[in-house]
Amino acid sequence: MAHNKRASVTAYVQEELSDARLRAIELQDAIQKALDIIDQSDSKDHIYEVAGHLVDSMPVALVKLIKALDATAYAINGLDSEELKFNIKRDKLDDLDRVLDSVRVRIPRRSVLDKYDV
Repeated sequence: MAHNKRASVTAYVQEELSDARLRAIELQDAIQKALDIIDQSDSKDHIYEVAGHLVDSMPVALVKLIKALDATAYAINGLDSEELKFNIKRDKLDDLDRVLDSVRVRIPRRSVLDKYDV
């Protein structure tokens, strides 16, 4: 019974974490749009004069948030995959590992927030 309870907790955490990561992406898009609007504004100098600290700090805070969420997702997925390995036959597990190794893709990041990589 403890195994099922733990699995349901892991699934719940994964679901909530996925939702948080989606919200971070939405926030990244909003900040990106705001930065684009500011950069194109005739009042750009004034905006930076009165709120430059906000314009500069929001992307940095967001990058830190995304990295923390990614690290948490990596950890919870690692815990879950270790737990799942006990329920899968060894030969099937080997096949799955080979397939996963062949399909992993590195997705390039394309955002002005990249310059805030901390």
